[in-house]
Amino acid sequence: MATVLNPYANQDLFWPSEFHQNHVKALQGRGDVRKPFQRQIDLWWCALCLGVKIGQRTRLGPKAKLVKFNDGGILSSDPWRITHLELLALAEFGEEGLDNPSGTIQMASEYAATGARVIGEICMGAAEPTLTLLTQLPDYLETA
Repeated sequence: MATVLNPYANQDLFWPSEFHQNHVKALQGRGDVRKPFQRQIDLWWCALCLGVKIGQRTRLGPKAKLVKFNDGGILSSDPWRITHLELLALAEFGEEGLDNPSGTIQMASEYAATGARVIGEICMGAAEPTLTLLTQLPDYLETA
């Protein structure tokens, strides 16, 4: 198996602070089947994919309104994510996007902020966020 280098290892990964305060604890937790995501990176990735599907990037604003949840080193645990980010950078910026890891993570975080808003809206107040997300997300994606 080929080794995948992680150009994003030194980049910080952020949530908008409002999403972090209102939703992350309800959506992420190891071993709790009521929470759809075991790790924040999995939640971030789902949000990123939703943002890409919607085709909208939400500006993150100043760092004072963000919460760092990890750094790009976590991407090495699932190397396919690095490949996907590189493909997304190519699609958004062309070949020069591959030479700008911070720009790629900024773009990915903006897509994730869009998706996080959607996930938050779907799961707001849900007693069973996993079930709610599984049943409502497909309908949302059909209209996106």
